[in-house]
Amino acid sequence: MLTWWVSKKPEQQLLKLETKFDIEHIYAKNRYEKEHTLSNRNKVENLGNKSFLEKSINIRASDYCFVDKRNYYCGLKNSRNKANEGTNIYELRFMAETKSDFTEQDIEERYDILIVSLSF
Repeated sequence: MLTWWVSKKPEQQLLKLETKFDIEHIYAKNRYEKEHTLSNRNKVENLGNKSFLEKSINIRASDYCFVDKRNYYCGLKNSRNKANEGTNIYELRFMAETKSDFTEQDIEERYDILIVSLSF
């Protein structure tokens, strides 16, 4: 379903076949363990909280809160002011550019949109 969801966006460019992807928890599991800001731990595993993300980016961004993940999604500049490559997943880039946080409400809204999209 995540493959379909990512490729469904008209703005999404084709992804390279050789790219390795992981399942990204947009709201990080580790964030829940530290903050307990979700009403239920199961929300972390909700489909509305998951996306594909390039493995090389997911390794660096996995345990960060959303405000920090935004830098990885868009391409973080390192200490030598050189930008690392950001994600090619349009939706994650768009979120990073337009949201300051990813909350329980965002998980629920994204889930609802995804389910409605599946029902055609």
